[in-house]
Amino acid sequence: MDPLEHASIPGLIYLALSGEPTLTGLAALIIGAVFPDLDVLAEEHRSYLHSLLPFLPALLLGLHLGGPFLLFALGWGSHLFLDFFTGVVPVVYPLSRRGWGLSITVAGPRDFRIEIKLIERYPERRHDYRLEIGGSAALALLTTLTAIIRLH
Repeated sequence: MDPLEHASIPGLIYLALSGEPTLTGLAALIIGAVFPDLDVLAEEHRSYLHSLLPFLPALLLGLHLGGPFLLFALGWGSHLFLDFFTGVVPVVYPLSRRGWGLSITVAGPRDFRIEIKLIERYPERRHDYRLEIGGSAALALLTTLTAIIRLH
């Protein structure tokens, strides 16, 4: 999943569900939502910042401090949640590189079926980061327009 999708999905949810969304709140959420991908600057992508080991203390701090700190942590959590459906998340990195994810396949229409599989493997070692932002650009535009309407 690319950064535009990671930013747009929780951004739209925040704009839809918050009684009084703020630009500061939206910015904190979006920064948190793309923050885990900074681990591409470390050893490999989906490593340190995709682990629950740094996330859980950040979430506890966010729960304690509230406001933008909580929204940052929730954005970070949304990133991990979304990545769980697009590969594997190494939940205790660097203690173990083994990660888990969920694969959902829908087939049909004649022999309609839904397959759900738990994936357990090591994340692919990627030292470079390549972005393909085709359809996610439309999602980002929708999020931006929604933010303009809701934050005016």
